[in-house]
Amino acid sequence: MFLLWAGAAISISEIYTGGLTAPLGLAKGLAAILIGHLIGTLLLAFGGYISFQSGKTAMEKVRDSLGPVGVKVIAFLNVLQLIGWGTVMIIQAGRAFGGIANLSLPVSMIIMGFAVLIWAFFFNNYSKALNDIFVLILLVLSVMIFFRIDMQSLPPITGQMNFATAVELSIAMPISWLPLIGDYTKNGQSKRGVVLSSFIGYFIGSMLMYLLGFLITLHTGMDVIEYIVQSNMKFIAGFIIIIATVTTAFMDIYSAVISSKQLFPFKNENLMIVLYSLISLMIAFVFPIENFESFLLMIGSVFIPVYTIVFIEYLTHYKGQSSKLNTLGILIAAFGTFLYQYFVNVEWGSPTIMVFILVAVIYLTLKKVIIHDALS
Repeated sequence: MFLLWAGAAISISEIYTGGLTAPLGLAKGLAAILIGHLIGTLLLAFGGYISFQSGKTAMEKVRDSLGPVGVKVIAFLNVLQLIGWGTVMIIQAGRAFGGIANLSLPVSMIIMGFAVLIWAFFFNNYSKALNDIFVLILLVLSVMIFFRIDMQSLPPITGQMNFATAVELSIAMPISWLPLIGDYTKNGQSKRGVVLSSFIGYFIGSMLMYLLGFLITLHTGMDVIEYIVQSNMKFIAGFIIIIATVTTAFMDIYSAVISSKQLFPFKNENLMIVLYSLISLMIAFVFPIENFESFLLMIGSVFIPVYTIVFIEYLTHYKGQSSKLNTLGILIAAFGTFLYQYFVNVEWGSPTIMVFILVAVIYLTLKKVIIHDALS
């Protein structure tokens, strides 16, 4: 499982996001990346742990907390964000691979889209060991890129970034995996193994990717795609792009299929994998990739308040919803989404921490009042 989550973190998207923090400079940028990853990956590992304890998928745990109707809302949003992630990776990998192979963007995106489809199909039906082997190769090759960066150069960096937003961008990436980590950890062998392998695997992989993107932009003034296209190691870079994309994107596609089981019944997972892969590819031709940062923050705004409710229900030993809809939980989670956007706009503090605390306090208080009134 360590290699599964390390592989999930190794992607062009993570490198690209790390580069966004470069305007902060070396010290503040490193601090923001470290703080954000500690917060985000701890939440991710806890999400995997509660699925392991119950033997349920991520969306089944949401169902326990928000009810059979409530989970349909969250599952639908999760399918959208997972297809969106597949789209983002196809675009970013297509841009980089197209530049290396001298192909047009549409052609390179089609190549990456079908690579994701084939890998997801293969992983679901045949072997997971090959994925682990390629993850180890990717880790080695990614470390090699570090030694090719000219650490002496410090060109002026354009763009603006405040510390709180940089921390939030580092939190947002592991948080985006919260609605699917349980799909894999529910069958883990031990609670210690589940927590440590998911935390350490994702933390190491994601930190490596963020630092790689951060240092590339800090010392070259280019984002990772520009850097790769202009580098003299195009063969290695091309291999990293293709394999890193498929080892990450297949998890998004597969979990979109698993989440869809909360929305409508189906038996043929392979057909759904093909369908969602093709949908991601088609959306790639119209997706506004320049809004990638907003896409990341949007994910946090939805799933941070939802999983605050899920965590609270677990920690208070809740046994599951007797009704079809936890109306209070859905309303407070929706309110948390607006709170998150507010804190992002005012650029004060960490939206994740602020929303987590406020949603927890409001939900626990109102729940206590409702239970008290019901017993009176």
